[in-house]
Amino acid sequence: MKPRYFFWLLLVIVSCSSPEDNDALKSEVLKTDKEFSKLAQEEGIVKAFVFYADEKVIKPVPGGQPIFGKYALMESYEKNPPAYKLSWEPLRAEASGNLGYTFGSYTLITQTAAGKDSVQYGNYISVWKRKKDGSWRYVIDTGNPTSGPVTFQ
Repeated sequence: MKPRYFFWLLLVIVSCSSPEDNDALKSEVLKTDKEFSKLAQEEGIVKAFVFYADEKVIKPVPGGQPIFGKYALMESYEKNPPAYKLSWEPLRAEASGNLGYTFGSYTLITQTAAGKDSVQYGNYISVWKRKKDGSWRYVIDTGNPTSGPVTFQ
């Protein structure tokens, strides 16, 4: 093997993340999503979704056009404040390098016209990006309803 090829091969091998590094990153992403959920419960959905959003966030909107960017996300919440309660729990996380994702279960509570609670369950996926300061911010967050609470085996 020519020395320069060996050098490049060695560089590629050394730069790859080890499984231990991936486990640490996975724990960071999972912890961040749990903190995100906690902030939503304690201080509201708007504050949490804006705080944890990346500057270039993409937020799909059911039945509408997606929201592009953190500023547009803030504007959308100002124009249409949420009239629901949302709680979630991440069930799985994976991460490598500066990207990761969480998959989890959510509960959405809305009010019927008669003023009664209407409960909907679903699952979600959030894609996370690690920033230069080491913090994680979601770059896309989406979900869909399910027939009941989501469990993960």
